[in-house]
Amino acid sequence: MAPAKKSAAKANAEPSKHNIMSFFGSAQSQGAATGSKTGNRSQSEVKPKATLTKVTKVESDDEQGGKATPKFNWAAAKAARLAGPSNPGSKAVPPAAVSDCLAGLSFVFTGELSSFSREESIDIAKRFCGRVVGQPSSKTDYVVLGDSAGPSKLAAIKKHNLKTLSEDEFLNLIATRKGPGNGKGLTEKEKKKRDKEEKAIRDSAKEMEAREKKAVRGEGSGVARGAKTIDPKMQLWTDRYAPQTLKEVCGNKGQVEKLQQWLNDWSGSLKANFKKPGKNGMNNFRGVMITGPPGIGKTTSAHLCAKLAGFTPIELNASDARSKKLVENSTNIQNTSLDGWMGGGEQTNAAGVVITDKSCLIMDEVDGMSAGDRGGVGALAALIRKTQVPIICIANDRSAPKMKPLVNGTFGLPFRKPDAAQIRSRIMTIVFKEKMQIPANVVDELITGVGSDIRQVLNMLSTWKLHNDTMDYEEGKMLAKANEKYSVLTPFNVIQKILGPYMFSATSRDTLSDKIELYFHDYSFVPLFIQENYLKTNPSRVRDLDGPRKALKQLKLMEKASESLSDGDLVDSLIHGPEQHWTLMPTHAVLSTVRPSSFLYGPGSGYGGPNAMTFPQWLGQNSKQNKLSRALGDVQIRMRLKVSGDKSEIRLSYLPAMFPLIVKPLMEQGSSAVDDVIQEMDDYYISREDWDTVVELGLGEQKDEVVLKKIATATKTALTRKYNSRDHPIPFHKAQDLGKVPKKLPGGPAPDLEEAFDLDDAVDDADDEKKAVDPDDIKLDRLIQDASKRKAAATKGKGAAKGKK
Repeated sequence: MAPAKKSAAKANAEPSKHNIMSFFGSAQSQGAATGSKTGNRSQSEVKPKATLTKVTKVESDDEQGGKATPKFNWAAAKAARLAGPSNPGSKAVPPAAVSDCLAGLSFVFTGELSSFSREESIDIAKRFCGRVVGQPSSKTDYVVLGDSAGPSKLAAIKKHNLKTLSEDEFLNLIATRKGPGNGKGLTEKEKKKRDKEEKAIRDSAKEMEAREKKAVRGEGSGVARGAKTIDPKMQLWTDRYAPQTLKEVCGNKGQVEKLQQWLNDWSGSLKANFKKPGKNGMNNFRGVMITGPPGIGKTTSAHLCAKLAGFTPIELNASDARSKKLVENSTNIQNTSLDGWMGGGEQTNAAGVVITDKSCLIMDEVDGMSAGDRGGVGALAALIRKTQVPIICIANDRSAPKMKPLVNGTFGLPFRKPDAAQIRSRIMTIVFKEKMQIPANVVDELITGVGSDIRQVLNMLSTWKLHNDTMDYEEGKMLAKANEKYSVLTPFNVIQKILGPYMFSATSRDTLSDKIELYFHDYSFVPLFIQENYLKTNPSRVRDLDGPRKALKQLKLMEKASESLSDGDLVDSLIHGPEQHWTLMPTHAVLSTVRPSSFLYGPGSGYGGPNAMTFPQWLGQNSKQNKLSRALGDVQIRMRLKVSGDKSEIRLSYLPAMFPLIVKPLMEQGSSAVDDVIQEMDDYYISREDWDTVVELGLGEQKDEVVLKKIATATKTALTRKYNSRDHPIPFHKAQDLGKVPKKLPGGPAPDLEEAFDLDDAVDDADDEKKAVDPDDIKLDRLIQDASKRKAAATKGKGAAKGKK
């Protein structure tokens, strides 16, 4: 490990000969004679060596002279990774000898390199067809070592005697290695594996072509006599290349096989009244729920398994009406799959195929049942308990609260996102059949960029095919970026990105529009999060300074950031003011979020640390301020019959003067001062709730926490009991206190769309049955009570209490 460290230290110690900004040149073309576009760096800045530097190996403890290894500092390693490369942009990726120069090699990256971040290093390896794994093993070819490498990876390097590379050696490997080319650089075992994969792709493509030709001629196994045929070239790729056999399904093979077995055993389970669990424990259930993220083949697998088991799939999704009545009335279930019509079926009606014992009901997007499907989830759960046909429910989230009625009555089959290796073969087969030239590493980048969404990958390729038959790595990356799924980030995710060390670094590719877009994820909360946490980072702009110069520079950056936040607050007052200038929101995004972050971006302590990112305290303080302001307004309205002054004067002058009269006696004299305190409260029309407000508004020695500790619980109880037992002068009454509280109308379940328009039942006129009520009747006044009833109630209470004794 010593030679590797020396090499890395030497590379870090060399001063940069060129200005960093000179590396942001024009993008170069891909190919054997071109370099990387990572960071838009120019390729002419660094000249690679002609030969590869001698590969180093990690030394054991004995080779290091038996010196004790110091304890690894995890906090320092985390801070180094958050801080990014120490000298970003100081080196460029050299021109590669061939475009796939790293093919057949597997790499592990550990530690932080001086010029490239971890993400950029992995991207460079994948660009030249290298394979990147997370943990080193005996099959790993090279480990690229940086500063603060992990101890577990160093131990694995020593255990397996792996070869290590520094940053310079990794770049020289790209410049000098010829790559496998036509297979000459591969071992016999690797060559056989490669030939086998290529043969499988060609065979699968031929099988697809033969199947499409049969479908055009009407000779397919699933095509009935007289059925309409469609030219496959006119179909969407998602339909054209949908799996026709189980071996064509990408990922989740085990779950698909379970579903297939459950459908094959359905007739036997029905005869046994679902008492025998079967091989997988599924035969006790009349329904199955498939859950997982979109685009991974849930609906396709359900249709395929149903057809292979001899069932006719009938699908209902969110586009259909799935109300309670429609689910319960099975004869009216609409068939949107059109299997009967497309297959030439004779038993079809206006609603679709008639459900028979060989039908399979597929309820897609059941977690989307909402206002338009009132009662649908409960009715579907009841239908599953008594159904005579298999029911497959499909949802994205099984743990959603609305899914509880279905969870207990169905067997769960969770589908997971397949990785790039599971999808690559299928996509490469489709690419080969469409006569497109796309390398495997580009296909992997497309799959990774859209989160293993197979449907999205096929839509992207079909669109690209319209104008181009080839795609390189950079084009694939741009296409994946343009089609990535939009996801709403939480404010915590936003500030982690925009205040992090990479958003404004020299190697960042994020534009001003990208940074403003982060503000619009939650434009109400993100500025508050920035204001709360912008001083909690270690600014990257002062990382190279030390001592008083560093402190002074950081203070200046704080000043600029705070001024920008103040300007943003002024703009916010225009947006939410009387005229509501909503067109100023982009300006507010820059002043309140982007510009302050550009001054103080850098690594932070993360969650749980002493200076961790926190929720805005302004929200809680603002809520408390509004509550106390309303309470103070009530006190001022009551006291204004005896005092003169607005709400501010009551707060600043009168409440401190009232404190010795209505609060301090209870602290010093206890229960004996209750009568005098109540008399003082009545003189100023202060209620028991107003007394709590006076205490809560205290400051310093009169702060509520200090005061309430000095008042005994028995004293507070006596004050409440005596105050409630007496009559008090009331300056005014609220409107809602003058009459009876209106009774709420009896609630009931919301009607379905069909029930809402049911006009068979006539409604009687309720006005005829109501008796005339005098609005001035004194009996309706809640504030006037019969004294005899009050005494009788009090006597009854004492008698009950005596009986309990």
